[in-house]
Amino acid sequence: MNILLALETTEKYGSVALLNGKDILAEIQLSQEWRSSRTLAPAINSLFQETDIVPNNITVVAVVVGPGSFTGLRVGITTAKIFAYAVGAEIVGVNTFDTIAEMCSLFSNNYLSIGVDAQRGEVVAALFKKTENSYKIVEQPKLIRVTDWWEQAERLENVVFTGPVLERWGSKAPQTVLLANEQFWFPKASAAGIIAAKRIIRKDVTENCWSLKPVYSRLSAAEEKNNIPTEFLFEPQ
Repeated sequence: MNILLALETTEKYGSVALLNGKDILAEIQLSQEWRSSRTLAPAINSLFQETDIVPNNITVVAVVVGPGSFTGLRVGITTAKIFAYAVGAEIVGVNTFDTIAEMCSLFSNNYLSIGVDAQRGEVVAALFKKTENSYKIVEQPKLIRVTDWWEQAERLENVVFTGPVLERWGSKAPQTVLLANEQFWFPKASAAGIIAAKRIIRKDVTENCWSLKPVYSRLSAAEEKNNIPTEFLFEPQ
C-alpha cells in the first residue's frame, strides 16, 4: 500500500495530511497566525511524529496545484517537489476544484458550483454534476464576474455554491443562492491525498518533479504591467 504525504497551500493557510492509500492517518491544519511559508515544514514534521512514519516511507506526494494564491502555490509546490525528489516518491498534482468536489461527494445537490477568488470582482468557476457517488465536471473553469456566477442559481435546478471565493463574497450572495457550509469552502490536504491515491491505482500519473507547475487564475499585477509571458489557464468570458 502507498503511504502518501498530501500538501494544500492554495490560500493564506492550508493543511497537510498523511494517508495509507485512501485511508487518512492524520491531518493538521496550518496555523492561521502565520503564512504557510513559515508553518508548512513544522507541520509536516509533526505529522511524522504523530504517526511514527518516517520520510523514506513516503511513496507518493500529493499537492494542490491551484488555482489559488501566488505565494501559497509556490510554497506548497516547491516543498512537494523537494520532498518527492529527496525520498524518490512519485508526485501527483491535484487541482483546487477536484479537491473541493471530493470533499462534497456526499452532497445530494444536482450541481456543485465551485469558485476561486480572482480579485477585481471576478471568480474562476467550475461546474460539477452529481453522479451516483461523486461529482463530475461538466463546465471547465472559466474567469467570469461574480455577478454572472450567481446567475447559475437561476438556470440550474438544485445547485449549491462553494469555494474559497465565498470568504469574500458569500455575505453578498443573493437570497436565491444556496451556499455550502463554510467547512466545505476551502480545499483540504486529505481530499487531495484521496484523489492522488485513486489516480495511483488507475496508473493515471503523468507529472514529475520537473514538469509539475502551479495553476494561476490570472496574471500577477507585475506580469500584466510588464507583459511577461506566463502560464495562464483561464481566459475571461
